[in-house]
Amino acid sequence: MQFIGHFLAFASVFLWSSLYVCVKILLEVFTPLELLFLQFIIGYCFLLLICPRFLKSTPKEELYFILAGLSGITIYNLFLNLAMDYSKASNVSVIIATAPLFTALLATFLKIEKLSSVFFIAFTLCMGGIVLLSYEEGGFSLNPLGDGFALLSALGWATYSLLILKIMQKTNHLLLVTRRIIFYGILGMLPSFLFLEFSPNLELLLELNTALNLLFLSLFASGLCFVLWNHATLLIGAVKTNVYVYLTPIITIITAFFVLGEKLSILALFGAFLTLFGVILAESKFSKKP
Repeated sequence: MQFIGHFLAFASVFLWSSLYVCVKILLEVFTPLELLFLQFIIGYCFLLLICPRFLKSTPKEELYFILAGLSGITIYNLFLNLAMDYSKASNVSVIIATAPLFTALLATFLKIEKLSSVFFIAFTLCMGGIVLLSYEEGGFSLNPLGDGFALLSALGWATYSLLILKIMQKTNHLLLVTRRIIFYGILGMLPSFLFLEFSPNLELLLELNTALNLLFLSLFASGLCFVLWNHATLLIGAVKTNVYVYLTPIITIITAFFVLGEKLSILALFGAFLTLFGVILAESKFSKKP
């Protein structure tokens, strides 16, 4: 079961990272809010189609679903898209990569899991590698608003990771729970319509390239990946699952190399090595207190 959990965590991160190309293409024709709303509406309909039953829950369980939807769907995804609009992708990727640390700190504070100093050494290695992966000629440029959005996004994902662990320990209705969480995430986006632009040109969906990219993004990133991630969290815990977030920049860069023809520098390769070493160290028995 441990192997299955690690495989599902890697598969979900691999798909999320690989679909970065779809996001990049679609943000040229839709605003961050338009893209987010459309992709999750389609993702929700997809999960409803394959599992048309409805979930029965208690008021307490419903509260957990609402909080998970707001943190993991609305806050994480909306602020991530906004951060990409205001700040450099390199800055955003480094800040988002702090999500596993926030997850570990929250898990330790709430006495869900215990960590040793080795985990934080592994975190330092991963972050050092990610900085090298994200470094561009001319260095980094700070954008307080964009970088602040990215930090809120990372905090949202850390909160979601612990909430989903609590939720999945009390139910085996994986698809139904994921769909309910996505539903509340969509509702959480509605107040944003008062502040952010939302007037999608639906005629663009008649263009094959746009339609296919949105379909792939919706079915995988907004549907299947959440199902895989939630199941992985149940099997191996929130902290271990979140370690795979460190691999996101590596997978994204490799995808960009093959799909977009972007260059892969020696510095980036060294950064990838540091990050992978950090992930292995974080997953080792030495990083967990008995």
